Amino acid sequence: MPAAYETRHEARQVLDTHRHGGAYAALVLDGHHVEASADGPVECTPGTLVLHPRWHAHGNRFGRGGARVVNVELDAVLVPDALRVLQVPDLREAAAVIARAPGSLAQLVHACSEASLSAMTGWQVEFLRELEHGDLPLGELARRAGVSLAHASRTFAHSHGMAPQLLRRELRTRRALAMLRGEAALADIATDSGFADQAHLCRTLRRSTGASPGQLRQQIKCVQDARGAVRAQ
Repeated sequence: MPAAYETRHEARQVLDTHRHGGAYAALVLDGHHVEASADGPVECTPGTLVLHPRWHAHGNRFGRGGARVVNVELDAVLVPDALRVLQVPDLREAAAVIARAPGSLAQLVHACSEASLSAMTGWQVEFLRELEHGDLPLGELARRAGVSLAHASRTFAHSHGMAPQLLRRELRTRRALAMLRGEAALADIATDSGFADQAHLCRTLRRSTGASPGQLRQQIKCVQDARGAVRAQ
């Protein structure tokens, strides 16, 4: 497993939405920040351990005191299928594990408690569901939600780091990546995840991950095989 590395962030620093190619864990050592993604806002305080899946797109807003965060890439066995937010039982011990014995990260994760994601207002929940599964224009979604499109855009940009149109693409990209774990044909994945056609799916996945659907499917299979090998031991 690669060595851990620490990042320091200044007060009120803002990191725009970005994407990491590899899965990684981030432990907040001190300070505070909010991580915004398609999962919603995550309040990160000392002791928060966030496990990011591959290609997870998110932005960060740091508080008045900035923050220190220690990060480490995850091996295949620990790669989550979706974002996991945990609370470590002892911050000092957790920091030592990540810094000096990252191979023991599985035991640390097992000892953590699951943290809850921030709750969304009622209209946001339905708006997100329609973004992912429907094709109604954004203005119509806002009208049905009882808010203006400008208000919806500001709200999601703040809570999720993306305006609705980008959020719609991200949600559909995630759905397509999840379907690549199975054996469905690419044309079916494109239809079921809301893309215009297979070519549209391929362009979007390559832009988001730098890889073709075939390459992504092989990478996902490698992770699944590694997990299966560990369970068989």
